[in-house]
Amino acid sequence: MDIPLPGGLAMADVAEDRDGLALDVLHLPLGPVLPDWPAGLVVDVELQGDVISSAEARVLDAAELRPSAPVAAAVRDLDVVARVLAVAGWPGPAAQARDLRDRARAGEPADGLSGLLRLVRRSRVLRLMLRRVESGDGVDVAELLERRLARIEAHAAGRTIGEPERPVLAELSGRLAGAEFTAARLLVAALDPDVDGAATPAGLRDREPGER
Repeated sequence: MDIPLPGGLAMADVAEDRDGLALDVLHLPLGPVLPDWPAGLVVDVELQGDVISSAEARVLDAAELRPSAPVAAAVRDLDVVARVLAVAGWPGPAAQARDLRDRARAGEPADGLSGLLRLVRRSRVLRLMLRRVESGDGVDVAELLERRLARIEAHAAGRTIGEPERPVLAELSGRLAGAEFTAARLLVAALDPDVDGAATPAGLRDREPGER
C-alpha cells in the first residue's frame, strides 16, 4: 500500500540495481519548469541510488500545443550550446552564445563567434567535466557539444554538415536510462529532444469533434 508523503511524493520502493544489490527506488519528476529546460517537458524517472534506472518523457498538454515555426540550423545550434554552457555553470559564455543566437535569428553579423568557439574548445575544465557525463548508450556531452560547435563553424564558413539527431520522447527515455541523475539536465540540454514532435498537428486539432 502506497503511503503519500508531504508534497505528494511516494515512499521509495526496493529493487535490485545493476550490481544485484537491493536499493530504494525513488520516483521523481524532472520539469516542466527548470532553467534551460525544454518548455513543457516532464521526465518521470526511477532512481536507484544516483542512477536513473528508467525514465519516461512526456509533454504537458501535448494535444493543446501548436508545433513551433521551423528554426534555422545556426540558431538552433547556438541555442543548444547556450543551454549546455548554462547548465554546466558557465553563465558568461552562455550569455555570449545567446547573444549570437539572437543576432543569427535577426540576420545580423555574428561578431565574436570565433572567439566563443575558441573559448569553449580551450576550456580543459569544461571538457573534462562534460566527458564524464554520458547517456545510457554511452554518448558523452563533450562529444555532443563538439558536434554543435563544428556545425556552427561550418555555417559561418558557408558549409553544411549533417543535421544532428534530435531524439523523440521515447528515444530520450531510453538514452537517460542508466545515466547518473546529476547528468540528466546536461544530457537533455545537449540531446535537444524533439518536444515539438509531441504536438498534435494544428490541422487535426482544429477540427470539430467527430469530424474527419
